[in-house]
Order: sequence, then C-alpha cells, then structure tokens
Amino acid sequence: MKKLLFILVIFNFQFSICQAQANRHQLRDGNRNYKNEKYDKAEVDYRRALESDSLDFRGQYNLANSLYRQKKYDEAVRHYDQALQLPSISDQQRWQSLHNKGNAYLKAGMENKEQGMQMFQQAVKSYQDALKVDPKNDDTRYNLAYARRLLQQAQQQQQNQQNQQNKDQQNKDQQQQNQQNQQNQDKQQNKDQQNKDNQQQQQQQNPQDDGKEEQQKKQNKRPNPMEQHKQDAERMLEAVKNNEKQSLKDQTKKVQVGNIKHSDKDW
Repeated sequence: MKKLLFILVIFNFQFSICQAQANRHQLRDGNRNYKNEKYDKAEVDYRRALESDSLDFRGQYNLANSLYRQKKYDEAVRHYDQALQLPSISDQQRWQSLHNKGNAYLKAGMENKEQGMQMFQQAVKSYQDALKVDPKNDDTRYNLAYARRLLQQAQQQQQNQQNQQNKDQQNKDQQQQNQQNQQNQDKQQNKDQQNKDNQQQQQQQNPQDDGKEEQQKKQNKRPNPMEQHKQDAERMLEAVKNNEKQSLKDQTKKVQVGNIKHSDKDW
C-alpha cells in the first residue's frame, strides 16, 4: 500500500514537472511571437500555456496583452480581470494589470463612439485604482488626465446632442400645432361657406317667401287705421280749439275798437 502511494506521488510530481515544462515552453513561444508582432500566434501559445497552468499570472496577463494588440478590447479586459483575481499577484503585477485594463477601455471608447462615454468612465476608474497601488507612476497619471479629457468631451457632445434633439422636438411640435390650427381654420371656413351656400340655395328655392317677407316689412311700416283715425280726430279738435280762440280774439278787438270810437265823439 505504501509502495502504491509512493508511486502515485512520484507520478504526480513528474506530471507536474511535465506541465511546468510545457507551460514554460508555450510561454517562450508566445513571447517570441509577441515580440515579432505575431499577436494572433502569441494568443494561441498563451492559451495553450493556460491549459497547463490556469493560475499562472504570466499566461493571463500576456494573453490579455496579445488580445489588446489585436484590438479585441473586451476580451483583453476580461483576462486582465482574471489576472487581478489570482491569489499570488504582486503589487507590481496588480498595477500593470489595472493600467493596461484602463488602456483597453480607453481604446474601446475611442473606436466606439456610441459607447465612448461609458468606456471612458471605466478607463478613469481603472487608472485611479492603478494609482492607489502606485501613486507616483507618471504614465498612469498622464493616461488618467487624458481619459478625463476625453470623458468631458464625450459628455459635452452628448449634452449638445440632447439639446439639439430637444430643439428638433420643439420645432416638430410647433409645426404639428400650426398644421392643426390651419386644419381647424380650413374646417371653419368650409363650414361658413357651406352655411352661406345653404342660405343662398334656400332663397333660390323659396322666392315667394322672400316676397312675403318684404310685404310684411311694408305692412309693418304702414300706420294702423285706428291709430290714424285717432290722430286725425285729435288734429281736428285742436283746429276747432284754435278757431274758437281766434274768433273770440277777433270779437274782442271789435268791441274795443267800437268803444274807442264812442268815447272820442264830441256831442
């Protein structure tokens, strides 16, 4: 039994040595291809190295770098994150992963304007996290300032687009309101014209009614016979009174004249 366990231990040890050798061999091939800018072949070598040792930081980090060089930024970010989760990672390795992760977000935002602002926000965060590990690193501070500037420009552009959309919508609403007002005005004019046409048509169809209406107006203008008779009687009575007054006045004059004559005669 002990002999069997010893054999198993030796076998596992030898297997681990073989895996380590294969890992180192694939990493060397990947580094050589990466140096020669054959990033697609380097990607294949690093993936094979990770098959031998998935916890090797060099495999994850170098694979992320080869993906970054091929502009596969989403995949690069994913492998940078996997490298950051490894338990044996050093501070230097953590800074490298965070710094390059920020670069991947920055490049993604520059090539994809629709997601630019979101990518720039992630880049700023990655650079800030990298500076927490190495606060004096000039490269990271420079990239952080650059990412912030791009983020500000993207935010301003988005605000301008929003303002333009709001303006376009207001103009569209105003045009719709003007069209509605014009339609209402046209409907009212059509209604008025229709009423006018109906009235003219009714007048043409009923000319006798118009004559009756005119005759009725003339009759309304004529005086009432009873009223006329009453007015005539009042005028006659007024004339009689005036005549009586004049007759009485004339008689009075005659009397006065006669008296004067009699009084002036000298008998």
